[in-house]
Amino acid sequence: MIELPLETRRLRVRPFRPGQDAAAMHELWGDPEAMRFVPGSLQQSLEGTRARLARTLKQGRDGFGFWALELRESGRLVGAVGLFPLGWEGPEIELAYHIVPSAWNQGYASEAGGALLEAAWRETELDRVVAVALPENRASTRVMEKLGLTYEGPERYRGFDVVRYSIGRPPMASPQASL
Repeated sequence: MIELPLETRRLRVRPFRPGQDAAAMHELWGDPEAMRFVPGSLQQSLEGTRARLARTLKQGRDGFGFWALELRESGRLVGAVGLFPLGWEGPEIELAYHIVPSAWNQGYASEAGGALLEAAWRETELDRVVAVALPENRASTRVMEKLGLTYEGPERYRGFDVVRYSIGRPPMASPQASL
């Protein structure tokens, strides 16, 4: 189980607050250019984004989910990150990140992704985490590579051709529960 909030030097991962977070997430989920790499996820209205956030809260289970990513200093929402069952079905656990366009190229996806992986190894029994992206989404695959995930190859995911990466539990990492 991943304990929230989870903090890094610059960021905080916390549960979404649909009423408060919808406008900031609509900057991302309502932007056709930003969502070109997340097919089928474009939200046409702020109300659609609010409803998606509410559904996202309900999908989280067993300490896994997709959560708000905010700047610690200001509380500004800069995206979303998560560890959740692949395709919300599993059994594998997927690392995912969405960063609002105004916060791109700041290293937030790498910083938050690294913190989630550390939490996964520290707080869960997971042996492996996977990540997927459209092949042309080099920004996302660079984050995966920076985090130490290994390219496994192409696959079909939710009806789309994607590339798949994975990372295993580091040899010395053991969850607190087994200490």
